[in-house]
Amino acid sequence: MTSSHSFIFALTLGLAGIDSLHAGDAFFSADGRTVTYVPTFDTGCLKRINLETKVVEKITVSLPKDEGIVALASGADGEALFTTEKAAWVHDAKGTRKLCDLGAIENSTSLIVAPSKGEHFADYLFVTGSEKDDPNRHLFFYRKPGQKTFKSTFCRRVQTIYTGAFTADGRFFFDGDGDLWEGGFEPEDEQAEMPPVLNGVRIAPLGLFNTDSANGGSLYVNRILPAGKSIFVVLRGHHMGHLLRVAMNPTSAMKEGSGANDTVQGNYAYMAKSLASVQIIDDSFDPITTAAAISINGTERLLYSKGNTNQTFYLWDSASGKSVEIAKDEEQP
Repeated sequence: MTSSHSFIFALTLGLAGIDSLHAGDAFFSADGRTVTYVPTFDTGCLKRINLETKVVEKITVSLPKDEGIVALASGADGEALFTTEKAAWVHDAKGTRKLCDLGAIENSTSLIVAPSKGEHFADYLFVTGSEKDDPNRHLFFYRKPGQKTFKSTFCRRVQTIYTGAFTADGRFFFDGDGDLWEGGFEPEDEQAEMPPVLNGVRIAPLGLFNTDSANGGSLYVNRILPAGKSIFVVLRGHHMGHLLRVAMNPTSAMKEGSGANDTVQGNYAYMAKSLASVQIIDDSFDPITTAAAISINGTERLLYSKGNTNQTFYLWDSASGKSVEIAKDEEQP
């Protein structure tokens, strides 16, 4: 596969030592001192953990009645971007404002912000979801800056995509049918009425699929958090989860000559290298309910929580290789 088959975003953050972007239900501040997240027991607000003081503060947002926050992403300085069941929103010091409606999208799960610098997709928003007339497929939708709603992308040969994330240098990782993929979007052709096209290749078969009634069931890639030289992955099943660290191959799978998509043997070799690098960070089987990752000056940091009505937060860093309990959010619904 040549580089012309895929468009990959590029981004220069302009912040020394920061080399990751985030999407999901939590994000680090640029200096790595705080994490903003959606509490599992109250999706009508945001919360922020100060990792130095371990203080948890509530951030009040203005939402329509009976709507909760579905997905969260970091915007510009001081901005939190999020989606509810029907719309995309921005919250900052001035308050909460609606950006646009989700339109015909149903069951949205993730919000992904494209880099602000790029030849084709600057400041685009992407969400995952399904369309009412095709509920069995769960794919990407996109919104141009200023556009009033989201439109569908074209995703080849993949039935379900629930999340995705960009790195600072423009690589794009997403889940496809339960496993980890790398890819990129070709820009839309408005004259031909062709939407952005997602190209990609599976780089790590991380899903665990079984029919054994003695255990909790299968696990699928649920969140993807690139940071530094790693990709942190949350696996989620019916009532349990695992947290993994996968080494990021220095050569993009979409780059010509990577071998990831040239031959069967090449793809197996690329995936085998990814699998051999897997580090289990948490395999306690408790569901991972919140996760965010960042890399600052070469040290990767991962904040994650376990528990639903009572969330316990842990901080892992690559320097120590250990997880330490950092805070609790014990408010009941």
